[in-house]
Amino acid sequence: MDIELLAQIITGSATLIVAIVLLFQLKQQSNQLKLQHKDFAQQIKNQIGDRRTSATLSLNPEMREIIFKARYDYKSLQETHEKTFFHQWVVSAIEILMMKNFYTNETGYEKSLHLKEYFASSPGAREAYRTSTIRQQLDKESVKILDEIIREVDEEVGLDGILEINSTYPYKK
Repeated sequence: MDIELLAQIITGSATLIVAIVLLFQLKQQSNQLKLQHKDFAQQIKNQIGDRRTSATLSLNPEMREIIFKARYDYKSLQETHEKTFFHQWVVSAIEILMMKNFYTNETGYEKSLHLKEYFASSPGAREAYRTSTIRQQLDKESVKILDEIIREVDEEVGLDGILEINSTYPYKK
């Protein structure tokens, strides 16, 4: 057997082995990325749930009354501390809802529907968003999305209206 032929066979075999090893490593990396993505999605869902729970549990009766009153009639807030609290509550709600919106592919939430539901059922939150500094506390992408949703709701039901959004539950009778 010719030495050149033997060298080519050895080189070819070594190249094939390296290719197989690299393919195996690539498959492992792909599986690892899938696991990391799944873990990330679960972390986002947990964070949304934790934020919502802690925000709700931290409310005392006076705070609940301010939120309830302002959601439907923003102008009923007379005291500065009431408006400040309500603004911060709306910003917190928006931040949670925007997490759902931005990570819809990872979490399975329906894109923008939850935002529209919140603002459609809350003319006071819409008014606070339009007339206060809430917009300035948000990033430009969020503002663009929210401006469009609030404009749509306002055009459908007016500035003080409540838009009824039907359930997406498929098994209605």
